[in-house]
Amino acid sequence: MLRRLVLVALLLAVVLVAPFALRPREERVSERAERLVVITPHNESIQAEFGRAFRVHMREAHGREVVIDWRQPGGTSEIARFLRSEFATRFESLWRERTGLAFDLGIRDAFADAKLDPPAATTQQGWAPDPTLLSRADPEEKARAARRLFLESSIGVGIDLFFGGGAYDFERQAAAGVLVARDADGSHGPGALAEERPDWFADDVMPESFSGEPFRDPEFRWVGTVLSAFGICYNRDVLARLGIDEPPSAWIDLQDPRYLGQIALADPTKSGSATKAFEMLVQERIQSLARERGLEGDEAVAAGWDEAMRLILRIGANSRYFTDAAAKVPRDVAMGDAAAGMCIDFYGRTYMEMLAPADGSEARVGFAMPRGGTSIGADPVGMVRGAPSPELAHRFVEFVLSPEGQRLWNYRVGAPGGPVRHALRRPPIRRDFYTSANARHMTDPGLDPYRDGAAFVYHPEWTGSLFSALRFAIRAACMDPHDEQRAAWTALVAAGLPAEGLARFEDVAPISYRTVVEEIAPALRGADKIAQVRLARELSETFRERYLGIARDYGR
Repeated sequence: MLRRLVLVALLLAVVLVAPFALRPREERVSERAERLVVITPHNESIQAEFGRAFRVHMREAHGREVVIDWRQPGGTSEIARFLRSEFATRFESLWRERTGLAFDLGIRDAFADAKLDPPAATTQQGWAPDPTLLSRADPEEKARAARRLFLESSIGVGIDLFFGGGAYDFERQAAAGVLVARDADGSHGPGALAEERPDWFADDVMPESFSGEPFRDPEFRWVGTVLSAFGICYNRDVLARLGIDEPPSAWIDLQDPRYLGQIALADPTKSGSATKAFEMLVQERIQSLARERGLEGDEAVAAGWDEAMRLILRIGANSRYFTDAAAKVPRDVAMGDAAAGMCIDFYGRTYMEMLAPADGSEARVGFAMPRGGTSIGADPVGMVRGAPSPELAHRFVEFVLSPEGQRLWNYRVGAPGGPVRHALRRPPIRRDFYTSANARHMTDPGLDPYRDGAAFVYHPEWTGSLFSALRFAIRAACMDPHDEQRAAWTALVAAGLPAEGLARFEDVAPISYRTVVEEIAPALRGADKIAQVRLARELSETFRERYLGIARDYGR
């Protein structure tokens, strides 16, 4: 009996100790290692490969032991909210300390408001307002003082880098002052790297923009590291079961009633990439209607926006859900829980590789970039204000943009200089990466986004300023009343899509281009949060009541 207990104890010890003892050598990090704190929406595969490669690089190139402390509170939108909240808390302490004044809602809104930026000539590191004068100042003067104090401070939130997401969210964080080109002494950061490596930022290596999409901030508060496009992942087995012979190849294909309950979508209010995919749909409709009807300028944008909203209503009605996690979309499609979904290209390609049969036959999961329906965008990295380890952050940005770091994005597992365990299947941002020598080691040897992305031109002047309004409209019309929307669409499909009922369902007047530009977007840019909540509730109720009426009138 005693021998048996000892044996059980030994086996239990082996189970507990083995995972640590058998870890790859490069994962064992000294407790004295330098720590780089990175907040990111990137998945575990990217974290693992870049964490390992950066440790090896720093050890071999600089003789230093480092470890990356990854923080992942959610998607880019949730990261943005987290950073805003953390900086507000830190700035409140700074404001009270420097001024002795109350930290009211006006100051809370002002410190990150780019519209209050002082002239560049007035900036001075360490500047502090005069508490006596400020106590007698009007609210506008206090707001401008708060903004200046924030911009000329080095307060931080314990995070070095923001790595991954969409350019839109990085532009907003840069404008707010959360991302900086350089640290307090000006020696480290993307801006300093641009001076050290000007050849890297030439047009033939890393252009500032491409096909209308920004690839870096003009002031180098953020720089793109890898490229992405948006498209449709699909499951061939589920399509066959639904009687759909041709896989979806355009956004408009997802409105087919046969997809009812079979479309997987990500929540655009939680995921910047999901919003970007919907924005691509809007831009594609604008360009299509402009060609078909000969429309130009604002007329084309208005008609295309409204047509896109009608398409989004149908796709939303076909959806199973709006998930918080964009990575859940291709996973559910791969498992057969959905027929198709809107996703980032590398998610779709990853599942194609994971499920590819050993005999080389076609995988059950496929991915399509919509014809003329997506641009090529950048996933950036930026240094956070008050970074605790700015020199180490500088080294990481340098590594990610170097030829060595770029190989990780699209080299095959086991290829020289490639990833060790996970094929990331993403297109590097460096234009000089796409050579015949690199193609021999790539997971996607025929990939060249600079060639493939030239057919679609993104026009930021059309929808760039409406990014938040687009999220807002989709939530109000499709997400909040999703059960009612599904019921209404189900009733209409069963009734043969009668013209009158379909016209009621597709009435986009509450979220039309004119309404969005004249009412919704201005309200979202305002400081009155209560008014924004009220508008969201009223808009959601408008659509909910409409859907309930359609379900009642056409249901059986």
